[in-house]
This record gives sequence, C-alpha cells and structure tokens, in this order.
Amino acid sequence: MPEHAATKNKTAGDKPGAQDYAHIGDTMSVWAKVANATALVLLLGLSALFVVAMGSLPRIDGRHPVSGIHLKTTITRDSVGIPTIVAETRHDAYFTMGWVHAQDRMWQMEAQRRLGAGRLAEVVGEPGLASDRYMRTLGLYRAAERSLGALSEQTRSALQSYADGVNAWMAYNIHRLPPEFTILGLRPEPWTPADSMVWQKIMAMTLTGNWHDDILRAQLARRMEPKRLAELFPAYPADAPVTLSAEGGKALLDSMPDSMRPTPASNVWVVAGSRTKSGKPLLAGDPHLAFRAPILWYLAELEAPGLKLAGATVPGLPFHLIGHNGRIAWSFTATQADTVDLFVEKLAGDGAYRAADGNRPFLIRTETIRVKGKPDEVLNVRETRHGPVISDLLAQDIAGKDEVIALSATALGHGDTSVQALLLLNQATDWGGFTKAVREVQAPVLNVAYADTSGNTGFFTAGRIPVRKSGNGTVPVRGWTGEGDWTGWVPAAKLPQSLNPKSGVMVNANNKVAGDKYPYLISATWAEGYRAARIRDLLGERRDLTMDDMMAIQADSVSLQAVELKDLLTGIEFKDQRSREAAQRIADWDGKADRDRAEPLIFAAWINRLNRAILADELKESFQAFERVRPQVLVDILTRRRHWCDGIDTPEAESCDDLIERSLDQSLAELDAAWGKDMRKWRWGAAHPARFEHPLLGKIPLLGGMADLQVPADGDDFTVSRAAYRIEDNATRFPQIHGAGLRAVFDLSDLADSRFVIATGQSGNPLSRHYADMLPAWSVNRLYRFGQDSKRSVLILERGR
Repeated sequence: MPEHAATKNKTAGDKPGAQDYAHIGDTMSVWAKVANATALVLLLGLSALFVVAMGSLPRIDGRHPVSGIHLKTTITRDSVGIPTIVAETRHDAYFTMGWVHAQDRMWQMEAQRRLGAGRLAEVVGEPGLASDRYMRTLGLYRAAERSLGALSEQTRSALQSYADGVNAWMAYNIHRLPPEFTILGLRPEPWTPADSMVWQKIMAMTLTGNWHDDILRAQLARRMEPKRLAELFPAYPADAPVTLSAEGGKALLDSMPDSMRPTPASNVWVVAGSRTKSGKPLLAGDPHLAFRAPILWYLAELEAPGLKLAGATVPGLPFHLIGHNGRIAWSFTATQADTVDLFVEKLAGDGAYRAADGNRPFLIRTETIRVKGKPDEVLNVRETRHGPVISDLLAQDIAGKDEVIALSATALGHGDTSVQALLLLNQATDWGGFTKAVREVQAPVLNVAYADTSGNTGFFTAGRIPVRKSGNGTVPVRGWTGEGDWTGWVPAAKLPQSLNPKSGVMVNANNKVAGDKYPYLISATWAEGYRAARIRDLLGERRDLTMDDMMAIQADSVSLQAVELKDLLTGIEFKDQRSREAAQRIADWDGKADRDRAEPLIFAAWINRLNRAILADELKESFQAFERVRPQVLVDILTRRRHWCDGIDTPEAESCDDLIERSLDQSLAELDAAWGKDMRKWRWGAAHPARFEHPLLGKIPLLGGMADLQVPADGDDFTVSRAAYRIEDNATRFPQIHGAGLRAVFDLSDLADSRFVIATGQSGNPLSRHYADMLPAWSVNRLYRFGQDSKRSVLILERGR
C-alpha cells in the first residue's frame, strides 16, 4: 500500500513507528535547512546593506591624496562636526569647502540643483513633474547660466574651484554615495558653477511673497466691493516699528510647488558699544526658513591667505552667507520687497501679443522634461517682453478669453551679480567695503545688519527694487498699455541705510524699513511688527548688554499678538462653565508660548477656529490664503469692522461675541478628544513639535522614523523665537514647520567667541552621529563656539600623484 494511503487509514489511537519518525525528521530537516538558508541569506543581505550604508559616511581622519588640490590642506572637525579648513591658497580653500559640503550634504546639493533646473521627474517620476514644469517655465537655471558672464574673474574662479572640490569628492566616492542615491539608483553628474548659482535664484523667488497677495486681490476683487477688500489688506499701522526713521487666482497659486511657497521671516539686530558691557558692538541674527532634515544651513570656519571666515554657509555655494571675517560681522533678513509683478497680456492672433508700440511675437522655447518610467514631456514656454507666460501652466483660462498672464521678476535677470556680493562681503574689512559688496545684490532684496571691530554699526537694504510707471505693483496690470512697466530701479544711494545711529540700536524683523516719507515703493504690505516691538522692549534702555542677553532674546517666547488679542476674546460672559474656566486661563495668561503650558494650545485652537468662523463663509475657496491668522485683520474686525462676523450663509444675525463663544466651545470639545479632559495636563509642546521631515527618506517605511526629526517647541508665528505652524487634526495639533534654522550672535570685542547653532546637524546622512546632534541644543537655544572642545578629528588633503 502506498505510504500516503497507509497513513490515511491510521486511527487516532495508532502510534507512529520508527519509519514515521524518520519521515517526520527528514521533513523537519528539509524545512530547517530552508529556514537556516533563508536566515543566512537575510543576514548576509542585511550585513551587505549595513556595510554599504555605513560606507556612505565620510572619511574624517588621516591623509588623503586628492587630484586638483594644490597644497596640503587641513580639515579639523570638532565634536559636533563643524569643520575648520586651513588652506595655503584660496583655490584650495574653496576646493576644500566643496569637498566638505559634498562629504556631508551631497544629496541636499543634488536635490537643490535638480529643483532649480526642473529635473526632479528624472529621478522621482511623475510626482516631480508639476515642479519641473513650473521651474522650466520660469527658466531659473537658464538665468543662472547667463548670469555667470556678469561675474568677475575672481568670482568665477572661486565657483570653479568649489565645483572642482565637489567633483573630486564624487570621483573618490562614486561607490560610497549617500543612501538617497542608492535608493534611486542615481549617479550624480559633475558639479558646475551654474549649479551653485541656481540656489540664489530659488531663494530670490522664495523670499518674494507680495505677488501672491496680488493674485489674491485680483481674485477677490471679482466678487467683493473695494471697501471690504481694502479691509482685508490694511495699511501698516502708524505705531508699528520702522527700522529706519528717515478666480483663476487660486489655480495659479496652487500651481506653485511647495518648495517655492514663500513664508519669509527673520530677525536681526545690532547694538552699539555704548549699550554693551564690553564697549564693542553686539550683533544677533536668526534667518527663518521652512524646516527640513537636514536644515539648509551648514557651519564652517575657513582660513586662507587674506581670508578668515566663520559662520553659516549653504551647501552648494563656497561663500559664507552669515558670519564674520575677523574684522566685520553681518546677518540679514528678507525685506519682502515687491519685486515680482503680473502682467495680463492681450493676444494678437496666433503667436503674438499686443504692446503699446504694436504687436510683438512671443519668444518660444522648447523644454524637454525627462520623466522616470514614462515618456518625455515636451513643454513649449512662451515669453513676452515682461517675462514667461505662467498661465500656460494651467489647463483652464484664468484671464480673459484672449488674454494670458506673464510674470516679471528681478530674480529672472540674466546679469545677476548677487552671488558675487557674497564673495566681496566675505572680504570686506570696513563700512566702505561692506557697502560696495551689498550693492552687488540684485535678488532677493535683503536687510543687512553690520558691525565692525572699530565699533561701527550699520544697516543697508540691498537689492533691485523696481520703479514702475504706475507707482504701484499691488495688482496684476494690463501689459498692452505699458502702464505698469518697470522704468528702472531705486537708486543704490537712495536705498534705506544708516551708519552709527544715535539710538545705538537697529532692529529688523521683516517690519517696515523706512518711514512714510520715503519716496519709493518698497512694498505695499509688511509683516506685523510684533517681533520687532518685542526685541526693542527687551533691549530697552540697557547699557550693559552681553552675548547671553542676545541669546535670551532669541529664545523669547512672549507672543504680543496673543497679548493684544486675548483681551478682545475674554471680555464676554460665557454660558458654559468649562469655557469660562478656559477663558479665565487665557485672561490671566502672560502671553508666553512655552512648551510646558496649556494656554498657548487653548489660544491657538480658539483663535484659528474663530478666524475660520469669521472669514471662510465670504472668502470661500480663497480662505486658504487667510488660514494663517492675520492679526491686524482680526483686530480690526473685532473692534471696528464687526459686520464681518455676521455669516452670509445663515438667516439669523450673528455677532462677534457669538462667534467667539461658539469657537471656544468647539475648540475645547476637540481638544478634550485629542488630549484628554484635564486641561491642566495639556502641553503646547506636545501639540506643537518642531518638525523636520526628510523630503525623500521620510516617505519610505521604516526609514522615515530614522530620517524625520521632531522636538517640542516654544513660540508661535509672532514670537521672537518664531515658530510658524501648520494646522492639523481639527485645529488640535500645530506642528512647527518654519522658523530659525540658524541662530548666530557676534561679539565684536572678541569675534572668536561668536556663537552659532543650527536646528538639526552638520550631516545629511541619517546614519551619521551628526545628523541630529545639534537639535537638543537648538531647542533650548544653546549656541556653540567654534573649536570649543578638544575632541577633534583631522583629515589632511594633499596633492594626489
């Protein structure tokens, strides 16, 4: 009888014989071998993956022969990975800066140049296509390439030396690239000077936000009477700080890649020696940009003949953006000047458009976008005399039937010398050299604070600001009449600037830079003055200021916006006992948005829900642009424009008090569900972590937990320690996504004692110990002094044979 049949006829009481045990044993032996073999394969695979992954970490010790370097150059790293480069020639200094940037941030550099060139879809496929279309239409990379010819030989030489250093690192490490390259199966192309130049173009567009309000105004003007429209865009308050005394709109906004959406903000202030304990100036700066892992900034020290620099660089560029050179120190904020205009162009038959002097043909260029896994896409870009036609990015007509919209921006200029300004700034030794350098800035427009070891302090608004025929660039204008054409630039000598003001203090936190008598339009809209006012309050009339005072101000979390608004919210009778309790907590609150307190969470949930209740019914699809609370608008509504509180979608009349009470009731119910019913245990920091997401690795299961970073945070959008957030989960979570990725303080009595911190770490590789090792210090604003510890590594680059 066959074996299987005999087995089939056994009863439950039959006992297996030796033969059966042998069969079972053989079967188990086979499965054991398969399991062992599988485990071995997995182990070997994981081991190989571990070896490959760990091999992507940079070499930081020993001697390394390198082709392209002229003389021996030393790279000394401290305990947090900050390099000090000591070179015997400037070529070697910039070459080595390229080497260390590539060591620590090669993927960031690769992603950055692909973003600017409109080449993301080549590596990520269709998800990168919308961004590529936008970038190719603007032509940022083409503008960067053309601007190279406007640079001095010295600047081009520095950019080339830097590119040579990047390429030398890639040549030696082509099989040891960061994990992103391995995951995408990508090998980087050689670095070029234009790859360095395009970052400035990206930043220029990112730090220019007024044109989004231009679109919004035009969109709302179609259905809203002018008086009510003006109430949504109020004038800059007369008592706010001034640094110097002297339809289709939604579709167009939605077409912009997230990486290019502007939310510019920063702080900078400088205090004269007459106000400091040392008798020399102090300068503090913290630029605010979107958070990501790694953060944009990279700290470095560089020494070479005629160069001694310390401060913050950006991987992709050889120059220091914020720092000191042993003689002067500088930092900056975005002016938010109006340097972008939209022109409605009227078509004149096929292939032409109207102009004041007659019809003109479109300039047409063809862009071929490679898409991973799909056929190439061909994009025909039309350009007018004002700039590229951006309405072609949309499937729908957003202007009139025979009209298109072109964009004009200073960032698209082909003779842009802004990168050269950095080289000159790095070399400047006094106010004259400083002003000569910053006059080379074209885009973006920046407020640059200055101090030197001789005791001088200064401020200069640098960049090209258009002068318009109409005098106003706040709405899209008709291109065929010439009424909004740019006729030139605000003269450099007339740009806002000051040297050694009597007050001994200059502060800018994106607030208005010049008074109402200033003869040129810089911007029709300015950031709220809360941060600048708070900085001035904290400086007060003190005469003994120190670096510790500067760092304490940078970490300040008092929200003057909350202090102003809370009195307007809590002065009514609330029916619900729980709402009365919460309102009393807010009324007694000092406005400190500390991570360990409940009040900032209650206030944020309440104010955001109230903002929606007041505006969403009338603004409809345009409300997204007002989702971030605009305090001045809200204060106006709650004090003298209360008609906004009556909802247009309800038959009964509603008052502002009704909406205030209803918004608090709803917010508390949502917060109870999210955080429990005991509001004493609620914590702002739990709902408001500073979040740093890796654009690629963060989207991959398992790796995301390693690559994405977060830490509880203080502050809100209006505190000096600025913590702009995204609203999530029915306004119960508010992760910080924008803020001070870098903080720096300079003491002109001892520049070697200057302090810095960045938000993540020096490395862009999640496997590195320097990927996030500065995050704990950043979260409590503990700044580092370069070379402050003895725990160092030393790598010597020498000329290869």
